[in-house]
Amino acid sequence: MKKGFVIKHWYLILLGLLVTGVYFVSRILHLGLIPIFTDEAIYLRWAQIAISDPRWRFISLIDGKQPLLIWLFLPVLKYNSLVGGDPLIAGRLVSVICGFLSLCGFALFGTYKTRKFAGGMIGALLYLIIPFYLVYDRLALYESLFVCISIWTFFSMYIMGKTLRLDSALITGTLVGFGLLTKSYANFFLILLPTTLLIVPWKKVHISATFFRWLGLALIVVIQSQIYANIMRLSEYRHILGQKNLQFIYSFSEFFSHPLQNAWGNAYGLLLWLVGYLTQPLLLAVIAALIWLLKKDWREGIYFISWFFVPFTALAFFGKVIYPRFLLFMLTPLVIILTLFITEKISSMKKKMILGIVAIIISVPLLIFDYQMIFQPIKAPLPSADRKQFLTDWPSGYGISEIVSFLENESKKK
Repeated sequence: MKKGFVIKHWYLILLGLLVTGVYFVSRILHLGLIPIFTDEAIYLRWAQIAISDPRWRFISLIDGKQPLLIWLFLPVLKYNSLVGGDPLIAGRLVSVICGFLSLCGFALFGTYKTRKFAGGMIGALLYLIIPFYLVYDRLALYESLFVCISIWTFFSMYIMGKTLRLDSALITGTLVGFGLLTKSYANFFLILLPTTLLIVPWKKVHISATFFRWLGLALIVVIQSQIYANIMRLSEYRHILGQKNLQFIYSFSEFFSHPLQNAWGNAYGLLLWLVGYLTQPLLLAVIAALIWLLKKDWREGIYFISWFFVPFTALAFFGKVIYPRFLLFMLTPLVIILTLFITEKISSMKKKMILGIVAIIISVPLLIFDYQMIFQPIKAPLPSADRKQFLTDWPSGYGISEIVSFLENESKKK
């Protein structure tokens, strides 16, 4: 039976293997070309300390950072001799693996939603070529892990809303818990949980029963996620998380004292970064896809866009210190919407030539961006905030490897 499946679907399997191969090549090739970033150095050092002394497994909480990424660094740093003994490459490989799991999530969600293998492949290809994902899949930062948790949480919560099944609620609660162990932004998953009411299959005869079933499942998600999050209470430094968050966002009292002081500036800056990473053709395609989905099924359209609009608006109004990477997890619903739109157009559009031309217009700027990030990052059109952080300003580690080599050579002589 398995042999027959392989023979029948050999081309699909081959395409999947090809996408997988291209993914790992694009993420691993010249992985150390971008110099170590200050945050990477901090996180990797925390992991090294935690390896040497188990009492410091929650060391990241001292700086108000959740511990899950640091825990994932532990095994790769312990056996980093397998990758040449470079802790930076070992740490970045964790992000590469998380990115691959994200790619699988987009592929499965696309297949599930469209009921077509093409939908899954389009979702995977979009993840593969969008520069925003490529940049952070090649850095030992929290973002790649959080995007991975984000897509699987979005997928699982969607299934929970559609099926109202207990197993999907338990999986969702676990994923949200992992999110809370990674970034405080995971609280948006709980805030957005009521939006699943838009996609619940309501039955006129049993509306109240359906609602109370949903409510029970929602409580399970909240309770289970908090069980995971409360693991951090094992550390005496758990309270620093809240203090750290207030360095990046305004408290309610600060916000109400000047509610619109930074909102428009933040929103404008976030939109510029979004255009910079997605490019104008892709962003126009996303807008067209959103309009199409709202016309086709307004409830699903609102459900999907709320997963972008709510955190984006909150960041614009409450953001005190913002960076482009804060936007990364918000792209999840936009990529899914675009996946559905492209799959629908491929199936219905008679003039494939027009679709091919549009695909080239959208993909060429993305591929050029990707090529430059892999081979010549200094020439890549990164948004200025990230260019300064990773390449041209003090947080960038250009020169560090040369200093290390110099000191090693000198230490042999003196």
